[in-house]
Amino acid sequence: MKSVITYNPNSMLSALDDWEKVIGDYFGRDYQYSAGTRGYPAVDIREEKERYVLEAELPGLAEKDVDIKVNDRILTIASSKEEEKKAEREGVWLIRERGIRTFRRSFSMPRDVDLDTIKASFKDGLLTVLLPKRPEAREKTVEISRE
Repeated sequence: MKSVITYNPNSMLSALDDWEKVIGDYFGRDYQYSAGTRGYPAVDIREEKERYVLEAELPGLAEKDVDIKVNDRILTIASSKEEEKKAEREGVWLIRERGIRTFRRSFSMPRDVDLDTIKASFKDGLLTVLLPKRPEAREKTVEISRE
């Protein structure tokens, strides 16, 4: 799938994570920063004969935490999940990396994808998005006749 292009509108996020860590170190361990939570999920994309398959690892998320949108041949996968607050937690956080899990990844899809038949499933932290090719764009075998 040579024509898949990833688009990252938030390329400065790693710099922001570093900045938050510096601020957290300055103010002490009670400061909650989000290092490690702004990373993008690992994604694999493969081309099969009749479709493309995108698989994204989303550990700790549920189906309800993930949004998939298609707009003008751009497929966007996003999530914003905040940890539920416990009424009374004892102790002081020494490391706090699981509080918020926010990401947004976008992919420019090839022209042969049938946008109306895209399907997604979610199981055991793995999101699978099936991107069928349009029937007219699929590979066909041409018979050779003898004359």
